[in-house]
Amino acid sequence: MVEEPAAASPRISRKALLEALAALVLLALAFAGIAASDVSAAGTQGYWTLITVVFALASLAVDWQQSGADFRGSRSALRLGLHWAGVFASVQVVYFFIASGRLANADTGLVNGLILALGTFLCGVHVSWRLMVLGLALGLATGAVAYVEQYLWVLLGLALLAVAALLLGTQLTHRRAT
Repeated sequence: MVEEPAAASPRISRKALLEALAALVLLALAFAGIAASDVSAAGTQGYWTLITVVFALASLAVDWQQSGADFRGSRSALRLGLHWAGVFASVQVVYFFIASGRLANADTGLVNGLILALGTFLCGVHVSWRLMVLGLALGLATGAVAYVEQYLWVLLGLALLAVAALLLGTQLTHRRAT
């Protein structure tokens, strides 16, 4: 009697779970910024600046992890640094518009959320599809917040969908590799 080979394990790897958890944390940080800006935009400039730096460092870590031995080091870091410097500058311009009276305080979270979503999505185009999913989820959540008054459940639902998409995508790419 011939034994059939064991099927590929349907379990999700620890690495995939850590990536999904990191994405969930990044989404939670961004959602907290949107919520805080909705309450009072005055003190959120430092928070949005910090979030931008955290997202930049996370994208650099993803690039390094995805590239492995092929990581281009300083060239890749410079490219990502310039990308996130543009996102950082855009967030700072939002606060310049507020100070000059051209933008309402209530819109700060939505605009910054959209800037961060676009920056993350475009970074994902060059680095990893996971960042594209993260940027898309953040953009959809930001758009949903503009229309839904009680948006906590919308944000939670979109965050869970993004994590599910990341886990599913990781599982599919893992199966394709084996």
